Amino acid sequence: MDKYLGFKKQIPENIMENVEKCLSNEIALFKPNTFITGKLMYSEDFHLIIPSVAPPDTYVNNKLQSFSSKKIVIFNQGDTILCTEGGVKKQYLSLLIKPEFINKIAEEMELGNPGAIRFEKLQNPYSRELIQAINAFDREAARGDSFPLMLDCIAVQIVTFILREFKTNLKKAPINSPDMDINIKLSVEYIHTYYNSNITITDICEEINVSPFHFIRSFKEKMGISPHQYLIQLRIQKAKELLKCRSYSISEVAMLCGFVNLSHFSSTFKDITGYSPNRYKKSI
Repeated sequence: MDKYLGFKKQIPENIMENVEKCLSNEIALFKPNTFITGKLMYSEDFHLIIPSVAPPDTYVNNKLQSFSSKKIVIFNQGDTILCTEGGVKKQYLSLLIKPEFINKIAEEMELGNPGAIRFEKLQNPYSRELIQAINAFDREAARGDSFPLMLDCIAVQIVTFILREFKTNLKKAPINSPDMDINIKLSVEYIHTYYNSNITITDICEEINVSPFHFIRSFKEKMGISPHQYLIQLRIQKAKELLKCRSYSISEVAMLCGFVNLSHFSSTFKDITGYSPNRYKKSI
């Protein structure tokens, strides 16, 4: 029996027939070429969207939401979704995860009572490790000799990263510490984890439970630069490391390091290093 038949039936046939898909017992990975607009949809599973560009404005449970690029969108079990017209036609990843599977992993991680688990943020920064796990699932499923146990093991990794990284009703917000040094340490750890995602000052402050005004002032006093400058410098450092290994194109390096586009990456890289990415790569 196809566990995902209810969801697939909601997708128009002319779109579904061109969708690449990888199905396992607990996770289904779809790769549509366009967002489905003008059609009310729902899912019996948890539904993640990993877009390459900002998705179109969408009504989620009848409330209009706008999205940015470089963040994962996660819908809870039973949410209703209605994309507005005018979406960009570009392939993205759509991941369905069975609720009982998430509950099982949450229980093993001792996060609390997982029976009614819900994700509390619609848009979420993501680590490079999570994307690597999703890509590993995609590659394994595409193999002619794919082994179900391997897919199950990668599925456990994916859900573990999701539960670690995304806020749920089972994870309490950190208590605001009067010791700002601790908050700066936590913010630096957060930046190093999600530097490749479209993180903002608001994301960081929500994570460490401090106000943006006090955080920015304290960070600059402690680190000598603003949080934004620290993030940009970290992204450039990571880009230099990737350029040195010669395994990625310059466009891939820009994407992996969290830059909006190649032009922004190139200009920022040159401003900081004095070299264009291409010249730096050739000079190594």
